[in-house]
Amino acid sequence: MGLCGLNYTRFGGSLEKIKLVVEVVKQLLRKNCPLTTLELHRELCKEGVLRSPDDKVERRKLLRALSTLEEFDYVFAERGSGSGRTPKRWQVNREKFKFLSSYSREEIVALSVLLLFFPRHYRSLPFFKKAIEALTRFENELTPEERELLSFTFERIPNPNERCVELNHKLVEKIFNALLSNRGAYLTYRGRSSYHVYPVKFFTYNGQFYVGGLTDGEYRNFLVSRIDTLELSEKTISLEEKKKRVTETFKIPDERPFVFGALFPESYATEKELQQGFKFFPSQFYCRLVDDGIKVYLVGFTGKRFVSWFLVEKALKLFPPDREMVELAKELQLKNLYKGLSYNLKENLNRFKAFKTKGLEIVKLRLKVFDE
Repeated sequence: MGLCGLNYTRFGGSLEKIKLVVEVVKQLLRKNCPLTTLELHRELCKEGVLRSPDDKVERRKLLRALSTLEEFDYVFAERGSGSGRTPKRWQVNREKFKFLSSYSREEIVALSVLLLFFPRHYRSLPFFKKAIEALTRFENELTPEERELLSFTFERIPNPNERCVELNHKLVEKIFNALLSNRGAYLTYRGRSSYHVYPVKFFTYNGQFYVGGLTDGEYRNFLVSRIDTLELSEKTISLEEKKKRVTETFKIPDERPFVFGALFPESYATEKELQQGFKFFPSQFYCRLVDDGIKVYLVGFTGKRFVSWFLVEKALKLFPPDREMVELAKELQLKNLYKGLSYNLKENLNRFKAFKTKGLEIVKLRLKVFDE
C-alpha cells in the first residue's frame, strides 16, 4: 500500500494535513537517520511546511501525522539509550519504501563523479541510460552551477590505444537479460558460427565489451561487436553452477604467472609515496628505493598482453627471478591470488625467459615500423 492508501477521512479531508504526512516521510528519507519529534519539527519549519518549532498547535498536528504513519507501519519510533525519559527517535520503515529513498548531497556528488568516469561512448546504451536518468533526477537537488562544476572538473581520459566500437543496443539488452535471468542464448558469431551459450560474464578489455559464456561445457569469451544475432532460450543455469565452472574471466593463451624484478627511475615516486604503498603494477608485491632508482618485485605473465603493458613503462633494468623473490612470494601466499604461480625457482626462470622472448618480438616489430 502506498501513501495514497492512507485513510483520507483521518485528516478530515484536509490537503494541508495530507501534505504534512508526505513531508514527514520526505524529511526522514532525506536525513537518512533517526530524528526526534523536535528535530523533525525544526526541519519541517526550515522547509516552510510548519511555521514555528515552539508552536504547540503545530506540534500536535505533527504528532497526529506521526501517529497515523506509525499505525500504517510507514514509520516507527525508538527510545534513546540514555537514562530517564528520553524522546522518541523516528525512522522510516524501509521495507515499505524499498524503491523510494533519498541521498545526501555528498552521495549525489559522489555518484555523479562516478558516472563521469564511465566511458562516454557507452553511456548511450539503454541499460546504462536508465541509471543515468535516475541519477539525473537526484542531481536536480544540485544547482546548475554545481552540476556544471562537476562536469568541468572530473573527466575520464581514455588510454591512447583504447578501442571504441558502436554496439547494437538491442543485442546488448538481450545479453543483459540472459545474464540477469540466468538463461541460455542462441547466438551467431562473425557471420558463420552458431552456439548455444550460457552467458556468465560481461566485461571490458582495452575499451571493448566481451561476454563470457559456457558452451559445450567449456568457457570462452565472445567480442560483443562480433555477435551478429542472439536469442534467449528457455534453458537456465544456476548462479552456483556459474561460479563452480568459471574460475577466470579473461585468459590469453600461454599466459603463465612468474615473479621477477624491475628497476624504475627514482623520479617515478617519492619516498613518502613508496612508504604509503605506491604501486607501479597491480601485481606488485615489493618495492624499495635503491641507489640507482626504485626496485620493484611483481608477478608477470608470459602472454603478449602483459608484455605490451609492461613495455609502456620506462623500466631501466630487469631482474630475473631469484631465491629471495620466490621465498617472499611464498610467504605472501601469492598462489592464492595468481592461479598457476609456482614457487619453484627453475620454473620461474623458464617463464621469465619466455616473457623476454615475447618482449623482444614486440620490440623488433615496433622498431621495424619506425625504421620504415
